[in-house]
Amino acid sequence: MKQILCRNLEKEVIESEKMVVVLFTNDRSGSAIILEGALSSLQQKWNHKYRFMKVSNDDCHEIGNKYTVHNVPAILIFNKGNLVEQINGVPSKRAIENVLQNFGTGH
Repeated sequence: MKQILCRNLEKEVIESEKMVVVLFTNDRSGSAIILEGALSSLQQKWNHKYRFMKVSNDDCHEIGNKYTVHNVPAILIFNKGNLVEQINGVPSKRAIENVLQNFGTGH
């Protein structure tokens, strides 16, 4: 999972041809570490459809504010630069995959 800097969000996420899964995290969140592991596992299966990125909400709080990320961890899914889904908290790997499957089949 690629860590991106705030200044690269536009290029890496908004301008991406693929859909992008962004994990908003911080260095103190044990839940985010667990979620990152689940996303890394899903990345192997879904890298043909999605790009997987992570952003530090501590460093990029203005981006978090823009997308109303109030708590970390949070997963945001972008399609053609538009936020299409936001998942807060720590869902199961299966729940995340269900969301990816839904968008991955063109819904």
